Parts: sequence; C-alpha cells; structure tokens
Amino acid sequence: MAPGQGTQQQFRYTQTPSKVLHVRNLPWDSAEEELVALCRPFGKIVNTMCNVGANKNQAFVEFADLNQAISMVSYYASSSEPAQVRGKTVYIQYSNRQEITNNKSTGDVPGNVLLVTIEGVESGDVSIDVIHLVFSAFGFVHKIATFEKAAGFQALIQYTDAETAASARNALDGRSIPRYLLLEHITTCHLRITYSAHTDLSIKFQSHRSRDYTNPFLPVNPSAIEGSVQPLLGPDGVKKETESNVLLASIENMQYAVTVDVLHTVFSTFGTVQKIAIF
Repeated sequence: MAPGQGTQQQFRYTQTPSKVLHVRNLPWDSAEEELVALCRPFGKIVNTMCNVGANKNQAFVEFADLNQAISMVSYYASSSEPAQVRGKTVYIQYSNRQEITNNKSTGDVPGNVLLVTIEGVESGDVSIDVIHLVFSAFGFVHKIATFEKAAGFQALIQYTDAETAASARNALDGRSIPRYLLLEHITTCHLRITYSAHTDLSIKFQSHRSRDYTNPFLPVNPSAIEGSVQPLLGPDGVKKETESNVLLASIENMQYAVTVDVLHTVFSTFGTVQKIAIF
C-alpha cells in the first residue's frame, strides 16, 4: 500500500485549514457528548452542530483555536488507528466555514427550555446534580444537558411548560448558586438565563453531562465518563463518596410539610446541627 493510501479518504489536504472540522459517517443516533469526547483531547470545543445531513450521520465541531483543529487532523492523518465513535470509523476534514452559526432564538421568546450560563466556573466545578437540585425547586425538570461554549459553562434545562421555565428564570437570573453547594475554591458563581429555541432535548445517554429524568432506563454512556478520573472504591467495590460535614438531603414523597424544625429534630439525634437550609 502506497504511503497515505489508507487515509486518503479520511482527510483532505486540499482544503484551507479551519478551526471548524466536518465529521462524517457517525452513528445516526450519535450524541453531542460522543463528538466532544472524540475531539476534546486536542483542545477546547466552543461549538458543535450534530446530526446533520440526510442520514443524520454528520457533524461539525468548532475549536477555540485553529492550531487545535490542525492538531486533530494531523494526528489522525499519521495514526495507524482511525478516528472512531462506537467502533465505527469516522471521516474528518476541514470545513468550508470558519465558525458554526446555530439558528437559535434571541432568548426573549418564552419557551419551556432555558439556556443557563454559569459564570465564574469551569466544566466539572458544578455537577449536574447541583444544577438539578437548584432548578427542580420550581417544577419538574425533564432533562438537562451541559456543555462548554465560548460563553463559558452552559446548561439546557427542560421543563414541562413555558410558565414553569419563566418562574425559574425570574427567580434565578442574575442570582448565585448557594455557596454551600459549591466546591471550596469557587468564590463566585452567577447564573445568566435566557430562553432556548429548543422544545425537547435529545438525550441519548445518562452521564455526568446529560440526564433524562423522564426515562430511568436510558443507558449510561461509557465514553462520557472521564477516564482520567478514577472513582474511589471501598473494600466491597462500591464507590465511596467524599466525606464532608455538610449533608445534602433530597426529600421524596412527602406526606406532610417538612420544616426546618422537623429536619432539626431528625438529624440532631446524631449530633449538634449547626445550620439548616431548605430550598
């Protein structure tokens, strides 16, 4: 086989390099997080456009810097292992576009999905469970998807209707996530909330980046789990939680009003309770 013959269909060098890459031959039902997982090792992803084309098997990914896109193309061009998603070879080339422009609303048209920008944090600083806890105070949260864009760490929150979404936006826009829910090194964390043009988020897998609370049987996506972070396991092989002097209690199926006094009575059995907050 002549040099480069095995990769000539996967890469096109005649195109002008762009920080936007065109990825083809993806699984038709591939999720954005799978595309991000493939590209993240080469640099910061600021935008994506997934499930495009007649067969929904193409995507675009935009890097923050041109050299990051060049790095990815160069790596797979010289690698004996092709780029793959779920064991399926995907084809990568430079896009003719220099940026991805998504057709979305201005953020002023009310809808049931909120676009939340969490300022002052990076991906991983605020867990999807904390986001769910904060926003479920205003109504049932159907789905959450988190991602990184040029604007920062963002999340899409889907409610049942626009009224519930409006209630959450009016109460939380410009506010901060409670300090006791944040990691110690985070000093500020402000929420900037607009409406999204989405009406129904497409969540293919449960992961630390996306959740569908309407479908508990949705499979967990292994590729969405950070391989560099190994969970702490106990002797019985069960994952151990990081110990803290603050407990986060979720109260389900309440049969009566749960007040601060009720919680104090329950938990003070085990020691002195210093503070209690309900939200």
